[in-house]
Amino acid sequence: MGILVKGEITITKGFKTWKEMVYAQDGKLKEHGIKFVFAGTQKDDPTKLYTVMQFPNMEALQAFRDDKELTEKRKEAGAVIESAVMTPISDEYFTNYPN
Repeated sequence: MGILVKGEITITKGFKTWKEMVYAQDGKLKEHGIKFVFAGTQKDDPTKLYTVMQFPNMEALQAFRDDKELTEKRKEAGAVIESAVMTPISDEYFTNYPN
């Protein structure tokens, strides 16, 4: 099933711009095996983006982190890379409760 990672990052150009970047980078994300389970901003602070992403393994997470081209696209979309915090979630998780 892979691993889940909770992400937090500051964005400066709004959620719509960030989301458009994600869709434009679909091929690159598939290359890394990334699936977004959730993405959204904090209700009272639209600069705080939270994500839950699924990676096939830790190597894929590291490849995502080290992908300079994708990092540049994220920066162009307003992601403040230095603010990113990625937290792997226990492999004993479940999704889509109760279904």
